[in-house]
Amino acid sequence: MKNELAASAVILVLVLGAAVGYFIGVANLHTNTTTTTIYTSATFTSVSNNGIYLMKVNGSFYWADDVSKDIVIGMPGYSYFLNGSVTFDGVTFTTICPPIYAGCPVPSGTSIQNQTTVMAGAIRFNMTFPDKSTETTGDVIGDSIYMFVLSQHYPKAGMLIEYVNDYPHNSVGYGVFLLVSSCCAPPYLS
Repeated sequence: MKNELAASAVILVLVLGAAVGYFIGVANLHTNTTTTTIYTSATFTSVSNNGIYLMKVNGSFYWADDVSKDIVIGMPGYSYFLNGSVTFDGVTFTTICPPIYAGCPVPSGTSIQNQTTVMAGAIRFNMTFPDKSTETTGDVIGDSIYMFVLSQHYPKAGMLIEYVNDYPHNSVGYGVFLLVSSCCAPPYLS
C-alpha cells in the first residue's frame, strides 16, 4: 500500500510540474512577426507612389496600402489618421483618438478642460467591412520593431506598424500599412 501511495505521489508531482511548466511557457510566449514585401505594378489603379504591395505577414498574404504619410504616430500618445479615416480594398479604417488625451485632435467648437497625457504609444481603430459590420481593435506601439493586429472578420483586415529608422514618409521613423487579406486577385480600389 505504501508503494502504491508513493507511486501516486510521484505521478501527481510529475503531472503538476508539467502543468506548471506548460502554463509558464504559455505566459512567456512571444510571437515574432515576419514580413516579406513584393512590390507590384499599379498601372490599373491610382494608388499613391504608383504602387501597392503584396505583403506576406506571418505566413499569410495581404494587400498592403502604405499610409505612413497619412497618419500621426503617437510615441508617446494616441495615433490617428490626418483625415480621420482611410478606405482600402472596401474596408474603411477609422482611428479612435479621444480628444481628452493630449495630442489627439480636438473638434472645432469643443473645449477640453483637462487632457490626460498618455505615456506610451497606442493606436485604436475601427474597421468597417463591405457587409457594413464593424470591428474595433488596437494595440500598444512599444519597444518592438513590429505592431501587427488583424480582424476576426473575413476578409481579414488590419494594420502593420513597423519601426524603420530611415523611412521616407514619416519623420518619426514608422512605416504604416493597412492590410486586407489577399484572395488571389488585385485589391478593389474605388
